[in-house]
Amino acid sequence: MLMCAACAAGVAIGSLPAVSAAGEFCPWVHQYFSPSLCGDTVSAIFARTLLSSLIFLAAAFLAGTFVFGQSVGAALLVYRGVGIGVSVSAVYAVGGLRSLPAVAVLILPFALADLLIAVIAVREVIRSSCDLLRFMVCGGQRSSEHSSFRLYCIKFAVLALFSFVISLAVPLACYVFGGLL
Repeated sequence: MLMCAACAAGVAIGSLPAVSAAGEFCPWVHQYFSPSLCGDTVSAIFARTLLSSLIFLAAAFLAGTFVFGQSVGAALLVYRGVGIGVSVSAVYAVGGLRSLPAVAVLILPFALADLLIAVIAVREVIRSSCDLLRFMVCGGQRSSEHSSFRLYCIKFAVLALFSFVISLAVPLACYVFGGLL
C-alpha cells in the first residue's frame, strides 16, 4: 500500500505542472506514451517506451545492490507516478474531456501495467537492500548471498521481458486506436 501511495503522490505531483503549461513540451512525457504529443513512428514509440522501462529497471536493479536502496526505490516510484500524471494531464490539456477515451485506451492500461512492474521491482529492491543490511549487521554465509543475487538477476530479467511485451503493445494500440485522438 505504501508503494502505491508513492505512485499516487507522483501522479498528483505530475498533474500540477502539466495543467499550468497546457500543450507545451515537458521533459517528463518521455516516460509514457502520450499519443497526442508524440506523433512518432510506430518503431520510435516502441523504442522510447522500451528504453524508458529498461532505464527504470536498471536504476531499480542498481538501487537493490546498495544497503540504503529503499529510499531510491521509493523515489523511483514517485518518478514513475510523475510521468503518468504529466502524460495524462498533458493529453487532457490538449483535448479536454474529448480525450477521455484516448486516455482510457491508449495510456492508462499501459501505465498501470508499467506501474505493476515498477512496484514489483521496488519490492525486490527493498528486499535486497534489507538483506544486504542484515548481512552487514548480523553476518551470514557467502554461498546463500551468491544464489540470492542470481535469483535477483533472474527476477529483473523477467520484469524486463514483461516490459518488452508492454512496449510492443503500446505502438500496436496506437496504430489500432489512433482515431481516438
